[in-house]
Order: sequence, then C-alpha cells, then structure tokens
Amino acid sequence: MRNKFLFAFLPVILLIIVAGCTGIRVSTDFDRKADFAKYKTFNFSKEVDKVTLNDLNRRRLKDAISHEMEARGYQLSTTPDLLVNAFVKGQAKYSANANTNSFMYMRGFGNSNTYVDVNKSIEGTLFIDLIDVPQKRMVWEGIAEGLVNPRTETREEKLNNIVQMIFKEFPR
Repeated sequence: MRNKFLFAFLPVILLIIVAGCTGIRVSTDFDRKADFAKYKTFNFSKEVDKVTLNDLNRRRLKDAISHEMEARGYQLSTTPDLLVNAFVKGQAKYSANANTNSFMYMRGFGNSNTYVDVNKSIEGTLFIDLIDVPQKRMVWEGIAEGLVNPRTETREEKLNNIVQMIFKEFPR
C-alpha cells in the first residue's frame, strides 16, 4: 500500500522539484552572419538610463553587463563597436489562499474565522540587446523571464546571476 502511494505521487513531487529549479527562463538569439570576433569595444545606449528600475538597480544592471562583456574581452569605449541596450518589462502577480477555522456547538450553532493570505510577486522580463554600431543592426539578444525575488539583501546577487545566465550562450 505504501509503495502504491509513493509511486502515485512521485510524478507530482518531481514536478514540484523541477518547477522550483526553473524560476528564470533564459533564451538568446543572434545574427549567424555577424562576425563577433571583429568586435572589440562596447558602450551603453542612452535608453539604458531610462530602464524602469531605480537608480541603484540600474547601476547594478550596467555593472553586471559590463562585467560579462569585459570577461569576454570587450572594453568600454566612447566609440564602441557594440552598443548595449537593455530594458525591463514587469507586472505584479497576486495569489490568495483562504483558510477557514470552524468550531461547531450543538444544533448547528458555532463560530468560524476565515483568514485570507495574499501573496505578491513580480514576474519580469529582462532584455539585453547588442547592436552593431557601424551597420546599425541588432546582432544579439538575450532574454530572461520569470519571478523576481523582492528581498533586498539578495537583489544584487540575483541580478548578477541572471545577467550571467543570459551571457552564458553568447557566441564567440
């Protein structure tokens, strides 16, 4: 009996474990004709300064992108080969759970309390585009989408990890 119970719920347990590991989905795309070896320098477009983040997180984002670009041999320049553009889309997601506690007296009379827990999370998408400056065309795009951790003590680390995940598939 115990083995039947375990085998019946094993797929559900595995699904929960896998879903917990895949909070952020990353995808990339690039121009297969672009010669990434010819690019040596980068800089940020003016649009990055308009990203819908507060100033602190905007600087964190630029630092994380700079770190990844420099790790791949690119140098920050006022006359770049590649222009980095980034933008964020996000929306709040709410979920609610209601729990009722009842205590019944004789003949149907009693007391009950209902508690509603409302949880807020933010589902966001981060886009990072690289534009070939001389040809004025996008040559690479990285996208990360999923739930954002609102805790401030891990925000910088999480942002660095997301940008690192995006650049993992960067062509060379």
